[in-house]
Order: sequence, then structure tokens, then C-alpha cells
Amino acid sequence: MPKPVDLDALIHDIDVECGFIFDSDGVLEESMYLDLAENFAAMSSMITTMSREIAEDFDLGELDNIILNTKSGLFVVKKIEADRYLGVVTYDASKLALIHRRLQSLFAETEV
Repeated sequence: MPKPVDLDALIHDIDVECGFIFDSDGVLEESMYLDLAENFAAMSSMITTMSREIAEDFDLGELDNIILNTKSGLFVVKKIEADRYLGVVTYDASKLALIHRRLQSLFAETEV
């Protein structure tokens, strides 16, 4: 049984614009403040699968985070359970360290 995540509280806690939870098959579990969330879950699943394979090919260990850093913001994916991921978006790239640290501490007990 997946551990519950209060997505709305999490989004406000880490001060991001939107967030969603999805699995490795691209199935959307939940989203907040995001249009077309099913599409983003499917695309994020593909990114997650490719990133996991790259990490394996380079012998980098198990995938924990994916960070897309653009000129206009960040898209961060955090593994929250064996087959569940959290994706968040912010338009303030200076929040990277804060988001990373907060997600690491929130989900430390769920890492596999």
C-alpha cells in the first residue's frame, strides 16, 4: 500500500507552483495546480525510465532525483517509493537547494 502524501501541503511547504505523483508506467496518481497532468505523468515516466537506464549504464547507482534546470525554472522529480515519483515545478531556479534538501528530508524514510 503506497504511503499517503498530502500533495497540497507539500507544494505549499516547498513553495513550488505545482506538483504531481505518478508511477513508472506513467499513471497519474494525483496532481495539484497542473493542467494536462496525465500528459506530464506520461512524459515524466519516460524521462524517469531513460534516466534510470543511464544511471545503470554508467554504474551510478539507483536513481533518486532528476533535475531539469532551465533559464525559466526547474522541474524536479523525486523517487518517493519503489515505483512512485513526485514531480514539482517552480519558476524560481534559485530554490533548487531548498527544494532538494526539503524533499530529501521528507522522503528519507521511504527510500528503498
